[in-house]
Amino acid sequence: MTWGYLTEFWGAIQGVGDYTIEFFQQIGNAVAGAIGGLFEDLIHHIYDIFYIAEWFLDNLSEMFSIAFKPLTWIFNFVRGFFLSATSTAEELMIELPELYVFTGNVKEVFEVFPYFNLLITGIGGALGLFIVASIIRKIIHI
Repeated sequence: MTWGYLTEFWGAIQGVGDYTIEFFQQIGNAVAGAIGGLFEDLIHHIYDIFYIAEWFLDNLSEMFSIAFKPLTWIFNFVRGFFLSATSTAEELMIELPELYVFTGNVKEVFEVFPYFNLLITGIGGALGLFIVASIIRKIIHI
């Protein structure tokens, strides 16, 4: 049934003019090449659009990274400063046994002040903030 239809179709084409099989093969190749070129050009333009979008988003993320780098540095510095200022040497895993050897007289002097550890921590924190503020003030005046 299919071959009969193709035979009738070929007969109708030969009735119009004297065309060879090679002629129709060349027309088919030309049509296939044109359609392939159309899709290749379309795919190329779509690729260019995605490439530009990727470039733009990559540069945008790099700009955000550069813009927020000072903020992350300040945050990490302040967080580390307060964590180390409020932690004991054991919590920080620092072993300094020779610094904790006090005589009985020195321990009695330290025990006179209530909350001596908190007082020293507060003084150290205030001194650290004073140093950071003075550094920032010097940077602003430059």
